Amino acid sequence: MEKKINFQKLLPFFIFAVFFIIGINIYDDYGISWDEYNERIGGFVSLNFVREILSLETYSGFPKLEEYIYSNYGVMFNLPMAYIEKTFLIDDIKQIFLIRHLFNFIIFFISSIFFFMLLKKRFSELLSIIGLLFFYLSPRIFSDSFYNNKDIIFFSFFIISLFFSINFLNNPTYKGALLSSITCSLAIATRVLGIIVPFVVVIFFILRSMENKNYFNKNIFKIIIYIVLLKIFTILFWPHLWIDPITNFFNTFESMSSYPWTGGIFYLGNYISALNLPWHYSIVWILVSTPILYLFLFFLGSYLVIVRFIKRFINLSEKKSFNDIYRGNKERMDIIFFSIFFFSIILVIELNSTLYNGWRQLYYIYPSLIFVSIRGLEFISRKIKVKYTFIFIIPFLIFTSLWMIKHHPFQFSYFNKLAGNNIRDNFEIDYWGVSNLKVLNFIAKNNSSKKINVFVLSESPYHWSLLMLDKKDRKRFNFVKNINESNFIVTNHFYQKGNPIKIEQKLNEKFKLLKVFNVNKIPINSIYINN
Repeated sequence: MEKKINFQKLLPFFIFAVFFIIGINIYDDYGISWDEYNERIGGFVSLNFVREILSLETYSGFPKLEEYIYSNYGVMFNLPMAYIEKTFLIDDIKQIFLIRHLFNFIIFFISSIFFFMLLKKRFSELLSIIGLLFFYLSPRIFSDSFYNNKDIIFFSFFIISLFFSINFLNNPTYKGALLSSITCSLAIATRVLGIIVPFVVVIFFILRSMENKNYFNKNIFKIIIYIVLLKIFTILFWPHLWIDPITNFFNTFESMSSYPWTGGIFYLGNYISALNLPWHYSIVWILVSTPILYLFLFFLGSYLVIVRFIKRFINLSEKKSFNDIYRGNKERMDIIFFSIFFFSIILVIELNSTLYNGWRQLYYIYPSLIFVSIRGLEFISRKIKVKYTFIFIIPFLIFTSLWMIKHHPFQFSYFNKLAGNNIRDNFEIDYWGVSNLKVLNFIAKNNSSKKINVFVLSESPYHWSLLMLDKKDRKRFNFVKNINESNFIVTNHFYQKGNPIKIEQKLNEKFKLLKVFNVNKIPINSIYINN
């Protein structure tokens, strides 16, 4: 029995170690995603703003904060990275982005530790370990953890803020108020939707106070200090708010639902304006890009949470000693994670928020999906022995692991069986051009010419991933605007208009296919020779 307990205690550390070792060995396998270069610029814009206030010399080549088009974006990742870049004199552009990818992964890794600790507050050691494996063995999240310095960084800070905020709710102390306010501010200063967690804290403080006046009297000053510190730290961490805190904060919040991006989104076989997506867009994407087992357990867990809540609500009575809509910290955690998931979906639908590129802007609700799925798994484990539950889960986890290994570094292209057989006819695949690095590396290694003319057929920034090549190879590439001047034609099959299948039929008629990178027979990126 003692050996069994020790094994379970050591297993999480082993999983953390393996995952970390994998991450630091493969972080350089991914290309530069579409937004990364502009995110780097945003970091220097804010860094210059801070240096100017401190009467320090600013770095040339970057716009002023008040003139910058993306000034309302959070900079909790980009500003420190700009500082690191200059402090350590990192001047090679390849090394700059490799360092950014490494730190992107490290922040994600740290958040996984906090997520595991959150699970342990609610579930057994074994179930928490399974939840951790679900967290890691999520192909799209895993892939994005190396280069998505917007959604995954927010995702990570959101988890950390939830951990300290739930601690604060469970045991209100002044230290808890400080830690919760700092971490919530980090999340808000990354993306304004981080305000959801403080909202949860205040709501549940009010609910508890309505049940118990002594609780209110004992903790009212702690919650006031929490709110005051939250405001102070949010302004401190977000230079954009220094100019006009109230106006800029609400302007940023308003822009969340009406971001003026008018690009086309390929969805269910048609190009649709990002400003006019159907209400079910995010829901369908979640359903087709999340492992089916997690979805099944999530629906079961959601059902259990709803049933328990309804029963508590129906039985509310002043005559009963137990008179609340949740009982204990564990049930409150169920409601918190359940509410975050569904509130966020409803908010996006009601505000008609501008979405693009799948559901990456909603990735922060993915930990809630896993948490609720483990709630469903807990129910199953009560019906059968826990060891049989684990035996049932293992084959699926092995299958997912093998898929991720086989298709590395294209885990971003994962779709489950619900997506159907004609995925290319309905959904975008490599919308961020992460696979472009593989194409450029292939051309560089298999062509000895000093000058390589490349024509990009798709709407994808191959020139960003070019920065990840060595200096000598970067100089060889020349992107041309006339297809007749090219040696190679490349496409990652991401277009803003026109039918992708018809576009590529014409391409195949005129040019010879040299190389295609596939995932489950779906072309991710292709190279053609211009004879």
